[in-house]
Amino acid sequence: MGKNLVLASLLFMILSCEKDNFQSKPQLTLKSVSSTVVPVQGDLQIILRLTDKEGDFVDTVWVQKITSRCPASNFRDSLLYRIPSETPRTKNFDGEVVLSFTYAFELQPRCIRADTAVFSFWMKDREGNRSDTARTPPIIIERP
Repeated sequence: MGKNLVLASLLFMILSCEKDNFQSKPQLTLKSVSSTVVPVQGDLQIILRLTDKEGDFVDTVWVQKITSRCPASNFRDSLLYRIPSETPRTKNFDGEVVLSFTYAFELQPRCIRADTAVFSFWMKDREGNRSDTARTPPIIIERP
């Protein structure tokens, strides 16, 4: 968050799962995308599933945005989201990370035409284990 004016919300729900499904490195997987076409002034919500065997994930989710026709709209590592410190760090953690992107700040194409973007997400744990990268499908971002 910090210098970025971002609407981000985080919702964690502890779910019951088999112990064998968890790995030592955090796992991020894409659950849903609110839309694959973002209209002018529209927002985008992405929900990721986070699992971690030890529950020692750090408080940061890194984000990368790569566009197909407007490199000026790309960003990498400069936009990150903070997981609240009060989020329980329990063994066999299974929860959701809800990320919201606003048109005016993160989505609006910086070129004169609509563009298509893919968002990528990753995180680490206290031991330095890095998650696999979760990616969205291509998302069309309209331009006025």
